[in-house]
Amino acid sequence: MLSVKSTRADLGRFVRRTAKTLGLQVEGPVLALHGRPEGARTVDRERSRDAEPSKPVLPRSHPLLEVTPIRYPETWVQRHQGLKVYGPTISVVDANDRLLADVSVEWGRKPEENWTFRRFHLPNPKRVTGKTLVLASTGGNTYFHWITDILPRIRLAREAGYLPGSFDHILVNGLDQPFQEGTLETLGIPKDKCLVFAEGESAWQLEEAILPSLPGVPGVVPRESVDFLRRELAAPQSGASRRIFIGRGGAKHRNLVHEEEISRELGKKGFEKVDCGNLSVLEQARIFASADMIVGAHGAALTNLVFCRPGTRVIELFSPRYVNPCYRDLCVAAGLSYAAVIGDGKDWDLSTRHDEPSAAITVSWSLLEEALEAVGSGR
Repeated sequence: MLSVKSTRADLGRFVRRTAKTLGLQVEGPVLALHGRPEGARTVDRERSRDAEPSKPVLPRSHPLLEVTPIRYPETWVQRHQGLKVYGPTISVVDANDRLLADVSVEWGRKPEENWTFRRFHLPNPKRVTGKTLVLASTGGNTYFHWITDILPRIRLAREAGYLPGSFDHILVNGLDQPFQEGTLETLGIPKDKCLVFAEGESAWQLEEAILPSLPGVPGVVPRESVDFLRRELAAPQSGASRRIFIGRGGAKHRNLVHEEEISRELGKKGFEKVDCGNLSVLEQARIFASADMIVGAHGAALTNLVFCRPGTRVIELFSPRYVNPCYRDLCVAAGLSYAAVIGDGKDWDLSTRHDEPSAAITVSWSLLEEALEAVGSGR
């Protein structure tokens, strides 16, 4: 049975194709183009990497953390004239009225159901002259996607021969979050060169644009991005011996139910609790790069695993109602040792869906202690 949104998208494409055939002006895309566009320069070839079994996974194994080949798509960079970029859910439309599916992400929707197809009236694009580097992508106002999707596109541009300093403008999601402006400055991009999306829906039409693909499927970080971020943002460390605990710090959603007890008991074993929300990206990078053992509740702070040294031991704490393997996959790319604890052992209930991201994390200290012993850190 077709959904209302799917039907509206089909109708939108039909109306626009008909109008274009009749020689009428078209507002918005008429079709979705998948894969590397013609004329784009390839940066990374399609590749894959096998994930070693995560162990231990307590109280029992979970299919989303099992051994599976992790595939990384081809990456590319393309030069465009008259490119249109809509936001804040980023959708990119070329001069031939084609939605570029690989860089137009709407969570939970196929490209053919993208909001730009469902809308008959789209924001009027603001025209920009000069040369613009497009970094913006859906989710780019969140820490994880900014670090793993937005910033690595700079590497792709560099690999294709474009340096950030050569652009008149850089298009990003926003500069409202401290991590956005700070990391751009570190990478040599001044605030006054940045174009951002206004509150609500808005759009840009770019005279000349350099469009890198996403560095990978959102949520799946390739090794090339790990190497780039370590090199550009993580200060070298003389040794890695710290043990750190990342809790949820009183978060209103996905709270760690037994955080006080877990923090107290980990403290007895030499762990220090770190609140990443009070630190700059560079400070977070230095701390994670100096750790040899990390226990952390599933959340954005674990994005900083990208800065860890190879071999760092990681134990991630989940709710049984929400097991997202993104940080397990990050550990694979970064060469880290990964284990997980899912719930308190009594409430474990197999779920492979991602529809309860706010579910409380009920991990008990007894199960976490068992995991610590298994990875050789139960001192």
